[in-house]
Amino acid sequence: MKPIVLLTLMLLSSPNPWHVLLNSPQHLAAFYKVFGGKNYDASADIVALKSGSGVVVAGRSNSYGVGSMDMNFNIVKLDNNGSVIWDKNYGGQETEEAFALCETRDGGFMVVGSSDSYGGGPDMKDVWVIKLDKNGDRQWAKIFGDDDSIDEARSVIQLEDGSFVILANATKITTGKSDIMLIKSNEKGDLIWKREFGLPNNSEMGTQVITTKEGGFMIVGSKEVRHQGKLAWNFWLIALDKEGFKIWEQTYGGKMGEQANAIAQTQDGGFVLAGYTYSFAKEGSHDIWVVKTDAKGTKVWETTTGTTSTDEALDLLVTKDGKIVVAGYVDIFVPDANNENTSKEGNNAFVMLLDDQGKTLWRKTIGGNGDQRAYGIAEDVNGDFIIAGYNEGETTDHLVVKISKNGDVKQ
Repeated sequence: MKPIVLLTLMLLSSPNPWHVLLNSPQHLAAFYKVFGGKNYDASADIVALKSGSGVVVAGRSNSYGVGSMDMNFNIVKLDNNGSVIWDKNYGGQETEEAFALCETRDGGFMVVGSSDSYGGGPDMKDVWVIKLDKNGDRQWAKIFGDDDSIDEARSVIQLEDGSFVILANATKITTGKSDIMLIKSNEKGDLIWKREFGLPNNSEMGTQVITTKEGGFMIVGSKEVRHQGKLAWNFWLIALDKEGFKIWEQTYGGKMGEQANAIAQTQDGGFVLAGYTYSFAKEGSHDIWVVKTDAKGTKVWETTTGTTSTDEALDLLVTKDGKIVVAGYVDIFVPDANNENTSKEGNNAFVMLLDDQGKTLWRKTIGGNGDQRAYGIAEDVNGDFIIAGYNEGETTDHLVVKISKNGDVKQ
């Protein structure tokens, strides 16, 4: 019996289904948690708390607003057994979406995304950032953006001096062309500088910013590149100094198209990038693509993983012992005589562990009927991994799964 089916039967037979979801005896090395309200709830990012006391996930929810269009930032803290400590929403009467968060020096959180409610007007999203204390109470909020573009933040980090660096994308209303925007603010959210990256006639988008051991920044994203006269998206890696000025850039990919979603610095000073590739997919549509570079951006190795359908890496991290863990989804494809997909499983969440040379040590899929995806992954103080994303059944709910360092999954 599929684990998700077993979980559903447990819920239907229980007089208190929330007790089953939040207090079932799935703890210790691993747990599997699905939680949410009456409508749509999904995680986009996760951090493991430095104190070792649990995790915090950031995403969006319209389960608790006044209407189906009232989508808000949704931030949830869970303990080490996966039980919800607090679950809070932030936003106005239109749409807010949280894409990333970081734990701050004072034990609170910085959450970034986009807002219609506080932006330039209906359907005119601007970057929205909110600072929370350790209990999830809002301390302040800021809007960044221009009136002639749709602006969405995708990544945030805090620097040693307390300032924040926010990666965002700005899409011009008149042309539909997107550029990368990097924002630095002080600890109170006041703007220090803003940098933009892009070409006049092409589109670019950024997905993550990190600090480097040398004190600068690295941005990963995707860029339109011309191959044999045709434009295709490729991985894009940009090295910046500490003031946000570009030092060098590199692209990786082929003529069919790639998208990069995550980056981490490796112990040798190089970088590992992950996303998907059409150009180098082994079979089917697009496959998970992981690229390792040296400190100057020269490709060292690459690896692809996938099924006969669509597969994508959405996050990665370098573990304390130098390995690489990748999270995302794979599509379950069961063809009939006409090569039509008959699977009812949809996407399954996917996690794999690689060594520093790209060799697969283990891989796991987590799923059931409907879609499951992992959008974020974190490593806790014990070296175990926690993924966050969504589970799609009758409603879409948060999915948080703790996986042991050996790849054991408790479902």
